[in-house]
Amino acid sequence: MSDLLDLAGALKSKSEEDLASLLTAIAGEGQALSDLFDLSRVLLTRRELERRIRELDRASLEELKAGNHTTLLQERMLAGAANTFEAATELAKTLDPVPLKANKHVQAGSPHSAYETLMAITELLFACERNWLSVIRSGLRAQDAKELAEVLKLPTSEIQLRFALAQETGLIIAFEDRFVATDLGLSWLEESNAKRWEIIAERVFDLPEIKLRDLPVLDLVSEEYPLKNPNELKFFSYGPALGLLDHGLATKALELSISNNLEAAATYLANELPTPVEKLIIQADLSITSPGPITPALHKSLDVFAQSEDLGLACRFRLSLMSITHGLETGLSIQDIESTLRNLSQHDLPQPVVYLLAEATKRFGELTVEGSLLGTIVRCSDKILLAQIQNETGLNALMLRPGADGELVSRLASALIYFNLRQAGYPAVMIDETGSIISPRLRIQTPDVPLSQLALNKAKQLLSEESKEPAQDDMLRQLQFALKNKLRVTLKLQRPEGHEVEYNIEPLGIAGGRIRGRDLDKEAELTLPLARVTSVWLS
Repeated sequence: MSDLLDLAGALKSKSEEDLASLLTAIAGEGQALSDLFDLSRVLLTRRELERRIRELDRASLEELKAGNHTTLLQERMLAGAANTFEAATELAKTLDPVPLKANKHVQAGSPHSAYETLMAITELLFACERNWLSVIRSGLRAQDAKELAEVLKLPTSEIQLRFALAQETGLIIAFEDRFVATDLGLSWLEESNAKRWEIIAERVFDLPEIKLRDLPVLDLVSEEYPLKNPNELKFFSYGPALGLLDHGLATKALELSISNNLEAAATYLANELPTPVEKLIIQADLSITSPGPITPALHKSLDVFAQSEDLGLACRFRLSLMSITHGLETGLSIQDIESTLRNLSQHDLPQPVVYLLAEATKRFGELTVEGSLLGTIVRCSDKILLAQIQNETGLNALMLRPGADGELVSRLASALIYFNLRQAGYPAVMIDETGSIISPRLRIQTPDVPLSQLALNKAKQLLSEESKEPAQDDMLRQLQFALKNKLRVTLKLQRPEGHEVEYNIEPLGIAGGRIRGRDLDKEAELTLPLARVTSVWLS
C-alpha cells in the first residue's frame, strides 16, 4: 500500500505535459480514471509494470532486481522516494526476453532499396486519387497490390510493407471507406528525395540508444536492453526498406543516423543514387521513357497526366485519354500538358500525341457524375455511350438505371460510381450542382501534435482534482478506500455556521451517513456527517 501512496505522490508533482505523455501510453489515454490513485493502481498492474521494465537498460535492470533505489527507476515510476516498488522488483526477476518474430519481407537494405521505397510511396499516393482503394484490415486489396507490384517490379508483400509505412507516417489514411492521400502526403511529394526520406525515417526511427559494433543490430539492442520487445520497434520492420539495415547489420546510413543525424544519412543516400535525368523520350506509341532515375519533381509532374508502367532506375510512363483527363481534372490545361511534354523532350511531339491531346480536349467533360441527395446522376450527350455503360456486365454492381431525362441514376455514392467508371475505361469526371469539375485530389489534413489533446485534458483534470469540489460518491469511495487500507485522510467539513473546518483523521467506520474516526490532532474519536464533507484527500 505504501507503493501506491508513493506513486500517487510522485504523480501529483508532475507537470501536465509529463502526465499527458504518461497517459498516452495507457489504453484509451486513461479516460476512465477518476483520480491519481486510480492512475497509480493502473501503473502498478503487471501489464504496465512489464511495459516500463522492458524499457530498462541492462544496468538499471540489475539495480531493480537487486532492489536498489536509483533516480532513473524513480523517474520510470518503478521506485518511490526511497525504495523500489516490491511488485516491480519481483516481476523483473521473472520476465524473459522476447525473440524477434520471423519477417517475411526482404531483409537486404541499401541506397537502392531506400530509392525503391520513395518511388513506391509516390505511386501509392497517386493511386489513392486515381483509384478507389477500399479499406480492409490487411492493407491494400490483393488486386491493387498486384497492379502496383507490376509497375514497381516488387513483390506484393513489399508493396504492402511500403503501404503500411505510408500509413505509419501519416501520408495515407482511411477516409470514408477508402484510402486517401493526406495533406501531409501531398506536401511530401514536393520535397527532394533526401528530405522525403528524412521525413519518413524520422517517424519510424525508434531504435534505442546503442553503440554500433560489428554485430547484428538486434544483438546490440538485446545486449543493452535485455528485456526489450524488438517486435514493438518500427525500426526492425522498416529498416531494410529505408536502407538502414542490411540482413540485420547496420548500413552506412544507420551509422550516420546514430553518429550525426537523419539529415546526414538522407544526404548520403541521395548522393549514392545515379544522377537523375531531366530529359525524356516521347515516342509515337504514346510512351514516355527515361534512361535513368528521375527527380521527385519530374515524377510528380508526370504522374498527374501519365500512367506509370515501369519504375526503377529507368522509368516508363504512358499517355492515354484517361491519364490526360485526370490531369485536366486536377486543374491543368491542355496547353500546360503540351508545354511540359515539349520542354521534356526538346523535340516536336509525335503526331499520335498531338491527336491524343486534341481528343482529350474534345471529350473532357462529356461524361459527368453528379452527386445529389437522392443518389448519383450520370449524364452524357452521347446516348449510345450511356447505353453501353448500362449494359456493361462489369458495371452491374453500380445499380445504374435509366432516369426520367435519359440519364443514368444510382443510389450509390458519386465517388464510388466515378472510380468504377474510370476503372472500366470511361473518361468520367465528377461535377457539383453548378456543373464545376470536382478534382479527385482530396486535401485531408492530419495535424501533427506532440501530445494527444485528450490526454492533456485528462492530465489537467487529474492534477486539478483536489481543487475541484468532488462528487459525494467519489468522496465516499475515497473514505472507504482509506478505511479498508487503514490510511489517514484529510477532509474538509462545512459547519452549520457556513465556514469550513479541516480534520486529519484515521477512519474507523462508515455507517448511517456518518464517518467515525480518530482525530489525529486531538487524539480523540469523533463522528462527522458525510453530507457536510466537501473534499477528501489521503494524507
